Amino acid sequence: MKKFLLLLFMLPLALGLNAQTKTGSKPPAPHPAPAKDTSLCSKKWMLIAVEEWAVESKPKKKQVDDYLWMTGDGNYKLKRNGEDKSGTWTKTGAYINFTDDASKEKFTYKVESAEAKKLKVDYHVSDMHTLFTFEVK
Repeated sequence: MKKFLLLLFMLPLALGLNAQTKTGSKPPAPHPAPAKDTSLCSKKWMLIAVEEWAVESKPKKKQVDDYLWMTGDGNYKLKRNGEDKSGTWTKTGAYINFTDDASKEKFTYKVESAEAKKLKVDYHVSDMHTLFTFEVK
């Protein structure tokens, strides 16, 4: 019985000592961030279709020359509705997050589909979803 009580007393003590870290030890290093997704980079994606309210159409007059260009170092240039923008981008899952250098505006494209030469993204502002279809030219 004495051995049982001694074991019962020593077991929590032993487990408690093993659970503590050594004084001065460093916490485990965080996992490195995944490499930037560059599968969409170094391609000039030209706008070929715009879908609003489930109606797909060709780009409007002011959208005819719209494009998206992303580089592997996290920079982008685009023309949206005829207006030039440039800045930085990151990708998290299906979302490409852009920050415009000039205005500091932040906006996001959700990648709906991506192929070698075709890209479809959802641009969401307030209640409005606009699907842009791009093609490498």
